[in-house]
Amino acid sequence: MNILTVLVLYLIVFVVAWYDKRKLDASERKTFWVLYFFWSIFIFIANYAGYLLGILSFLPWWPNNFLHTFVWIGVCLTYLFLALRQQHQVVQFMAFASFSLVVRYAEFKIFGVWEMDHFLHVIRGNDAYIIGWSFIDGFFGVATMLVLKLLSKWIDGLVVVSENRAKSVLTDLREKMVELK
Repeated sequence: MNILTVLVLYLIVFVVAWYDKRKLDASERKTFWVLYFFWSIFIFIANYAGYLLGILSFLPWWPNNFLHTFVWIGVCLTYLFLALRQQHQVVQFMAFASFSLVVRYAEFKIFGVWEMDHFLHVIRGNDAYIIGWSFIDGFFGVATMLVLKLLSKWIDGLVVVSENRAKSVLTDLREKMVELK
């Protein structure tokens, strides 16, 4: 029942991401599958590495780490990226961070995972841990643009955000960081 509850939550987010009800064209489908395998495998391994480094709580391989990486990140966040890739990076950040926060709290309540008393050994408390990692997930769009740029050197036919758009994102982020100082 717990697995079904989390899958329904993932489905709800996917349906929200599918707001325009359009089908992916051939290059978008290819990009989806490349990103699906890249992010699913990378994050599956990174979650365990983060646990070994003491910055992530342990996610049991099944169902938690598998569902979180191969369904939530692989399917939902990848599709959300394709749906939002032309939107301003602030919109992308808010979508990724907000959905991540909802999913992470749900996984915490349902499976008892995402439990740690600190975020990166800097901010104390389990809420800080969940909110902090959700904030990091907000950068999924920027990270995916960079991954696509890199992978497009070896894989033809990927949907890559234009060079000017990628530079604009990085420039805007740099300016926001300066404003925060």
